[in-house]
Amino acid sequence: MKRVHSRAGKVGLPPGSLVQVSGDDAERGTLRAFVYDADSYTETMAPDLMALQLPPPPGMVCWVDVDSLHDGQMVNAVGERFGLHPLLLEDVLNTDQRPKLEEYQDDLFVVVKMLAMDEDTGSIDVEQVSLVLGRGHVISFQERPGDVLDPIRERIRHKLGRVRKSGADYLLYALLDVIVDNYFLVVEELGRRIERLERKVTVRPGNEDLLSLQELRGLLITVNRYVTPTRELAGRLNTLQSPLIDKNTRRYINDLQDHTVYIAETIATFRDMLASLEATYHAGVNLRMGQVIKLLTIISTIFIPLTFIVGIYGMNFDHMPELRWRYGYFGVMGVMAVIALLMLAWFRRKRWL
Repeated sequence: MKRVHSRAGKVGLPPGSLVQVSGDDAERGTLRAFVYDADSYTETMAPDLMALQLPPPPGMVCWVDVDSLHDGQMVNAVGERFGLHPLLLEDVLNTDQRPKLEEYQDDLFVVVKMLAMDEDTGSIDVEQVSLVLGRGHVISFQERPGDVLDPIRERIRHKLGRVRKSGADYLLYALLDVIVDNYFLVVEELGRRIERLERKVTVRPGNEDLLSLQELRGLLITVNRYVTPTRELAGRLNTLQSPLIDKNTRRYINDLQDHTVYIAETIATFRDMLASLEATYHAGVNLRMGQVIKLLTIISTIFIPLTFIVGIYGMNFDHMPELRWRYGYFGVMGVMAVIALLMLAWFRRKRWL
């Protein structure tokens, strides 16, 4: 995942110019529309916007679901059909936007990030979702096909939950809620990795653990980069005085804000845990190094008197009476062994071994 996308193609262009800024080549996607109320529901897949019957009948809610930014003309056509501001469309195509909430004359514009763990690489997959709330409709733009919004689609299709009984503002809340719920999955997985690493570092730290620490710290920074502004977004949405948001929906938005606060606090706790774990890692490495140095020092100390004895009998004097003894060699070796054993016993008594 690129942390900064190139904006070279936008330099010098006037505000509102529709130039896609994305780290990946967007895949060709689909355009579909859900039009529903409590009693009826239609789902239309369309190759282009003109195939859809818009606007929906009065009293019904319409969700225009664009699941790829591959076709910039399609995005522009949706914008013209719903009268979206050019700056709003420009932000839709700039997929390195910070999560935010903006008010336009007739619309609320929300940018959030979908997060998911990549099981193959262990990294975090990030995708921008732009949501537009208008009177009786919600428009969602995704970077590429595949998302976490299927539970909402299934609720609409099978009349589950409150979404079919509520207005477009509740649909906006439901989409944000399912995106934030997936933040929990990402944070829980990071928590499991930290616990596994903590057990390993506490028992026997290895060189590879420091790399794992740095990787986990980088993943937490990535998640926090998007969760913190999402928390601010939810707080602002909760207090926003807009005719597009019903007071009954504010209770759910307040719950959404609580979730984002909890996730942000959990990430802060994990970062503290990693800092403590890194200190434990360095303490463990220093302890092991100290034990090795102590062992080598004890071995060297034992050999000091033995080397002294060997030095004495290595001198080339003609008159050394022990050299003519029949059992002199075995006697000296025995004395050296006794000295070594006595020193080992003394070290153990001092608890140095």
